Amino acid sequence: MDSKPIERVQEIILDERLSISAFEKACGLSNNSIQTAIKRKSNLKDETINSILNAFPRYNPTWILTGKGSKLVDNVLASDSKNHNNYGSTPVVITVDSHNEDNIVLVPMKAQAGYIKGWSNPNFIKKLPTFRMPGLNNGVFRMFEVSGNSMFPTLPDRSYVVGSFVENWVKDIKDNRLYVIVSNKVEDGLVKRCINKIEKYNNLICKSDNRREYPTQSLHPDDILEVWEVKLHLNFNIPDPADIYDRVNDLEGEVISLKEIVKKAKLLP
Repeated sequence: MDSKPIERVQEIILDERLSISAFEKACGLSNNSIQTAIKRKSNLKDETINSILNAFPRYNPTWILTGKGSKLVDNVLASDSKNHNNYGSTPVVITVDSHNEDNIVLVPMKAQAGYIKGWSNPNFIKKLPTFRMPGLNNGVFRMFEVSGNSMFPTLPDRSYVVGSFVENWVKDIKDNRLYVIVSNKVEDGLVKRCINKIEKYNNLICKSDNRREYPTQSLHPDDILEVWEVKLHLNFNIPDPADIYDRVNDLEGEVISLKEIVKKAKLLP
């Protein structure tokens, strides 16, 4: 018996290393539409196939419909399809709650090394704690614990940031904003202040706010797995502004004293 298009769609999902829900989201399809078709081995509507081809144009429509011909247009391998013009994608793994709302997955500091290895593994992601937060809608969000002092004083050690997934790195990474950069090439923490030179020089400049101790890094996009724009900062250790005021007052007093000393010195014969 000839296989159906839905079986070849399953193959695409495997090639793209996506969960079924992430694939549906990437194609703009309703929740569980592909999941239901897979279970029932039902035929796909023309508009569904068109949505898949719009989201993944490298796949040969003839192959999807009939199983004939090459799987990929011009025989481009799916693993090699990322290029200078389309860095970024849909998150590989998305978890949802009982109401089919996207969860905010927390990546604590102790899990960050594992996240870099298991970011595309649904079993790993599903083991991480999840949350819902007010005011964060219309996007895919993930929470990361800040590790170290590379972003101090903007982001203290052991605070948290919530990032919104960045799909198009070339267009959507804005200069001097904060991003979570998931890459095994980042040496001192996930969160960086970025300068986007992907289109011009094919690299992303990642700066620490604590630049006296942590040097600026340059990353090639091929070394980056995910990018999340920081939208929210959670800090449970609220700083005492009195310390800052006292330092400013002390400095002001010292300046006044120095001025008086200089003034008196000028009056001496």
